[in-house]
Amino acid sequence: MTDTTNDTTTNTTTNTTNDTSGDTAPKIPTLLTHIALPVRDLAATLAFYERYTNLAVIHERHDPETDLRTAWLANDRDRTTDGAARFVIVLIEGKLPTKITGDIQEQYGFLTSISHLGLSLDSREEVDRIAEMAKEEGCLLLGPMYRNEVVGYICIVTDPDGNNLEFSVEQVLG
Repeated sequence: MTDTTNDTTTNTTTNTTNDTSGDTAPKIPTLLTHIALPVRDLAATLAFYERYTNLAVIHERHDPETDLRTAWLANDRDRTTDGAARFVIVLIEGKLPTKITGDIQEQYGFLTSISHLGLSLDSREEVDRIAEMAKEEGCLLLGPMYRNEVVGYICIVTDPDGNNLEFSVEQVLG
């Protein structure tokens, strides 16, 4: 188990472990590449993300074997020279094929409760604009509000499938 504490005098994070197994194997390098979210209506969800974010569709696909439709969304800054991206949100519409996924069943509203996608904005005015738009459309869950010096100024909006998106400014990462 890892115990993460904040040293406020140096503003760094210190990790200690209670692992006594003696395992000194090198860590396997990993890179966060995507998060996949099931959606009920890909067109409606794409319209939502187009309205609320500047994420761009970089790939769309219909798999004739499974009948799944997918779209990949990315920030411009994450795009690579070959048109791909270092990190994407994958939206998947359709019934999961049991011959491929076994007993895994689709569930919607994966990012609920405290779970969310975090999206950074440039100003409180932009957070306020998103919150006002979401309030008018009935999908504002929280805010806008200033939480503290770590969380910053935020609002939380729910997408058409019940996933939470946190729009923030003045948020500390790292």
